[in-house]
Amino acid sequence: MIPEKDLLDWATRIGVQAKFDGLNKTQIENLISSIDIVEGDESSLLVVPAYAYRQSNRLRKGRNTATLIKEAFTWLYDNGGTKDDARKLLGLAKWIFEGVEKTRIPRVDVKKLTLAHLIKSI
Repeated sequence: MIPEKDLLDWATRIGVQAKFDGLNKTQIENLISSIDIVEGDESSLLVVPAYAYRQSNRLRKGRNTATLIKEAFTWLYDNGGTKDDARKLLGLAKWIFEGVEKTRIPRVDVKKLTLAHLIKSI
């Protein structure tokens, strides 16, 4: 069972980093779609970070977001996460991104950011 608080915090980090990297919600939607490129839960948790790095190289931006996605999906993989967990994580990351997209956020250490901290700071 994946702890919901941890899922929310990973989603927060990814959504905020995507804003800092100048991505748009289409890139996050494409990541969500990449979950279903392969059938198995374990395989999909490995494919998504590979796709994120591919996109960051292709777009020449988003490398920090891709690294956070790799870390989050490694955490999901190591903790028995499923495709549903992956969809939830990236869906929440998209919501967070959309919520802060046009908001000025003070520079923070994204790797330590939590949803509670983000809500208090905006």
